[in-house]
Amino acid sequence: MYLNKKIAFIGSGFMAGAMISGIVRGGVCDAGNVYVINEAFPESAEEAAEKYGVVHGKPSDIAMCDIVVFGVKPQIFPEAVEMYGKYLTPDKLYLSIMAGISTEKLESVLDGARVVRLMPNMPLSVGVSATVYVLGRASGETEAEITEAVFAPLGVIKRVDEDEISAVTALSGSGPAYFCRMAEAMAEAGVKLGLDPTLASELAVQTLIGTAETVKKLGITPAELRVRVTSKKGTTEAALNSMTENGFEGVIESAMNAAKTRSDELGS
Repeated sequence: MYLNKKIAFIGSGFMAGAMISGIVRGGVCDAGNVYVINEAFPESAEEAAEKYGVVHGKPSDIAMCDIVVFGVKPQIFPEAVEMYGKYLTPDKLYLSIMAGISTEKLESVLDGARVVRLMPNMPLSVGVSATVYVLGRASGETEAEITEAVFAPLGVIKRVDEDEISAVTALSGSGPAYFCRMAEAMAEAGVKLGLDPTLASELAVQTLIGTAETVKKLGITPAELRVRVTSKKGTTEAALNSMTENGFEGVIESAMNAAKTRSDELGS
């Protein structure tokens, strides 16, 4: 879906840059219609504009844009509203990737405007994000289509209810760190078994990548691939049995519960 609209990005950090790169690379929007604005750190906005071939905008450019993306950290949101407030009119569509800020809060600050709250994860930067979104009260199917068009080049995007956001944060939001910690632990164990540290790390990372690609390309579930890899009375079965005996499932559940609890705290 091509968007013949002007988009303003407030913020020029890592995630905002990843979004800009994706929509330009994916042909969702002309680069000349994308404005990156960061009055607090103008040099960052200028660098992002040059890197992605978009416009280094000024606050007044927000006035002519159809879509405004809040790509700042949530604690900066009040400062951003104060800085750009007179241009944040309720006739625009607002997309927010700020963690912990509800659609209700966004709507109250933006005079009941159409808002969409999003929760992407770190792989957004390489176009393989797992992103979910929540529609505000004034947003409908048109806004959903626009949101999905913007994020389609950046990976998978799914609509959820707002009360599911903390659970999503615990699963896919924080999830990349879990898999990285698993790869770290595997590499560390490999070194203890006698492998060279560099080799152990490379093998762990490639196994992580290869497993994800296999599940995706074969169109099967992780459980189905696990069964295929696990031979009766083989090495993998021995390893999985050891994981269960040492409380592997409980550790994962406990970690995700901790993440969800913290997400709820930040949201309140």
